[in-house]
Amino acid sequence: MNLIEFIKYLKDEKEAIQYMNEHYPDVDYYDAEVYLKGSLSVESELAIFDGEKIEGKIEMEVDNEKYYNLFTLDLLVEVHEDYSKPSGINREIAERIINYRIKDA
Repeated sequence: MNLIEFIKYLKDEKEAIQYMNEHYPDVDYYDAEVYLKGSLSVESELAIFDGEKIEGKIEMEVDNEKYYNLFTLDLLVEVHEDYSKPSGINREIAERIINYRIKDA
């Protein structure tokens, strides 16, 4: 799943928590760190790691693959709220989030 596809879970914190409970039951929602595989791109594969175990690294390598930190999941939900307007198109929202991460965060 890439960031564009993941946007649907960011529209409501309850959706994000439910996603975590279903796909990452061993990672607490407030400890979840969202990473993008290979590069900070809307098309990059998304991965979630336990922030307590990885110590919030900006960049890391797992199984010879580079991962780049996007945001903690709870912050990503907040950033989504800020960048989901005026357009509700998932690709545009994802691009705004990535641009914010690269340029301002």
